[in-house]
Amino acid sequence: MAYDTLKAIPRRINYTAKYQKERAALEKEFQMYLDEWKTYPIMVVNYTKKYGDLPALHHKPYGTWETFSWNQMSEIMFAAASSLLNAGIKEQDRVGIFSANRAEWHLADLGALLMRCVTVPIYATNTEEEAAYIVDDAEIKVLFVGRQVHYDKAYPLLEKCPSLEKIVVFHRDTKIHPDPRVILWDDFLEEGRKTSRKKEIEEIMNRAGYEDMCEIIYTSGTTGEPKGAVHTHKTMMHNAWGVGRYTELGCFVEGDSSMCMLPLTHVLEGSWSFGILSMGMQLYYCEDHNEILQYLAEANPTAMNAAPRLFEKIYATLFTGIRDASPMKQKIFRWSLAVAKQHGDLVLAGIQPGPLLAMKRKLADKLVLHKVRALFGTGFHHFNYGGAPLNPEIEKFFFYCGVLVTGGYGLTETSPVLAMNGTHCFKFGSVGPTAPLVDIRIDPESGEIQAKGPNVIKEYYKKPEATREAFTEDGWFRTGDIGRFDEDGYLYITDRLKDLIITSGGKNIAPQLIENLMAEDHFIEYIAVVGDGKKYVSALIVPSYENLEPWAAKEGITFASRAELIKHPQVIAFYEKIITARQKSLGQVERIKKFTLLEHEFSQETGEITPTMKVKRKVVREKYQDLIDAMYADEK
Repeated sequence: MAYDTLKAIPRRINYTAKYQKERAALEKEFQMYLDEWKTYPIMVVNYTKKYGDLPALHHKPYGTWETFSWNQMSEIMFAAASSLLNAGIKEQDRVGIFSANRAEWHLADLGALLMRCVTVPIYATNTEEEAAYIVDDAEIKVLFVGRQVHYDKAYPLLEKCPSLEKIVVFHRDTKIHPDPRVILWDDFLEEGRKTSRKKEIEEIMNRAGYEDMCEIIYTSGTTGEPKGAVHTHKTMMHNAWGVGRYTELGCFVEGDSSMCMLPLTHVLEGSWSFGILSMGMQLYYCEDHNEILQYLAEANPTAMNAAPRLFEKIYATLFTGIRDASPMKQKIFRWSLAVAKQHGDLVLAGIQPGPLLAMKRKLADKLVLHKVRALFGTGFHHFNYGGAPLNPEIEKFFFYCGVLVTGGYGLTETSPVLAMNGTHCFKFGSVGPTAPLVDIRIDPESGEIQAKGPNVIKEYYKKPEATREAFTEDGWFRTGDIGRFDEDGYLYITDRLKDLIITSGGKNIAPQLIENLMAEDHFIEYIAVVGDGKKYVSALIVPSYENLEPWAAKEGITFASRAELIKHPQVIAFYEKIITARQKSLGQVERIKKFTLLEHEFSQETGEITPTMKVKRKVVREKYQDLIDAMYADEK
C-alpha cells in the first residue's frame, strides 16, 4: 500500500538529536545484529533455514521472469564458493564483478564472500581501459562478467592484467573463446557441485567475522583516478540496520520487494539490497534502466532506489506531452494539478484539508493524478533516490500526485548513508536527519560536512596518502560537500567544496544550485556552469536532442546536422527564454549571462561524465576551454 499522501504530517521530531540521546541503546542494538549476522553470506545461509522455498530473487535476462528461492540461493552460493576453491582462489583474494544488474550478480558476490574473498564491483558501462585499471589496482584474480559486451572488454585483460586468471560469464548465449581460462556460469556452478567443498567452506565460515574486508568499491572518479574504498561487513551492515530498521521504520514486512534499478556496483544499491534481504524481502533486478517503467509494471515492487534522473525525465515527459495535448486536456491537467498542490501543501504543513477540498482532490485524482501513480506499478509504498540532488519542486509534484519520493546523502566511503529522509521524517529539499550512530559536524571555516560512524571506511586500497588527505587530524572524514542543519536537525547540501566558483568580484557561487534549476527542464540534458575568476557566470549546455529535434521540426526549422541546429537563431532564443524563466529566483551574480549549446552529448566513453552520470568538471573545462574563452572574450 502506498504511503498516505492525503493525511496531514505530524510535527517533525528532531531525529538527529533523538539518536544522539539514545546512543548507548543504539550501540547495544547494532552490536546485537552484528553478532547475529556475522557476515552477509552467513546471514543469508541462516535465513534460508527460516524462509526455505519462499521466493528471494527475480530477474529476466532471457525475456521472462525467473525466480530463485532462498534454498536455491544458498545452494548456488555454496556451488560458486566450491568452484572458486577448486580454481585455487584463497581467502581474501579479490574477485571482480563486471555486469549489469541480474540475480547472478548477487549470487556470485555472496558465493565469493562465503569463502572470505573480497569482491570488487566494476560498473557495467566502464570501458576496457577503466576496467583494466580496477583489475590491476585491486589485483583481481577472477572476473565475473555479464553479457557479450562485458566479455569482449574483459577477455583482452587476461593478457594485459598480470593478476587475472579466470573469467566466468553469466549470460549463457555469450560467444566465448575456446580458452580454459574462460567458463560459462552454468558450467562453473556444475563444477562446484561435482566437487563440493562444503565442509571446508563451513570451516572458513567459522573463521569469518564482521570486521573482515568484504568489498573494495571504487569511487566514480569525478576529481581524478578512482580510489578503492575498503569496506568491511560491519561498515556495510550499518546501513542495513540503521536505514532498514529506523529510517524505513514500519514501511515493510517480510515478503515485500524492492527493485534493483541503481547499478549494484553503486554502494547505495549494494548496501540497500543486503538490507532488503536482512528483512526477509525479495529483490527484483532491472538490467536495463531504460526499461524501468516496464519492469515496475510487471514486478510491482514495494520500494526502489533510483537516480534522480528517472524522476526528472518522467516529470519532463509529462509536461512535454501536455504541451501538445488539446486545450481541454491542458485545462483539466492544470486544474487537477492546482487542486492537488493546494491539498498537498496543507498536508505538508501539518493541516488536514477540509471536506470540500478533499472532494476536489478525489475528482482530480480520477481525472489525472492516478495516471502518474500508475507509471510506478500498483504495489509501491515509496521511492528513494541518491547520488545527486533532485529539485524539491519535482519531489512535491510527485507528492501531490500521491507518490512519495525522498532523498538521502552519503558517499562511497560511508556505505553510503550519512543522512536520509524516511516516511516519518522527511523534508523536501533536505537529505534528512542523520542516520543512527552517525556523527556529522559542519566545519566552521569552510562549511564542509565532516562525518564519523561505524559506516565510514578506514582506508583507500593501497593509497595511504589519499587516506591521510581524506581525514582531519582528529579523525573525521572529509566529505568535500558543503551543507547546513536546520532547526529540526535536517541536513541540506549546498555544493561541493571543490566546485565553488569565486568570481573576479570575490562572490562565491554554488554551481549545483544553478544547474539543478536548469536541469529539470526537459530540453536540457546536461549543463556545466563556469565562471571561476570571471566577472559573470556562463554555462555549457547539452540540449536534450530527443526533445529539441521534434520541437524544431514542429517549428519549421530545417537543419542538416546538430551543429547547424544549435546555431539557429530561433533555437538560441528558445534556450535564452528557458534560462531566463528558470533563474528568476537567483541573485544577479548567480544568473547565467552567456551560454553555449554543445553539439555532442556527454558520455562516459568520451570522458565528460562518470558511471554515476556526474559531470567531470575538470574534463569539461579542459575539453571545451576554447568555447569557454569565447564567452569571456569581452573581458580581454
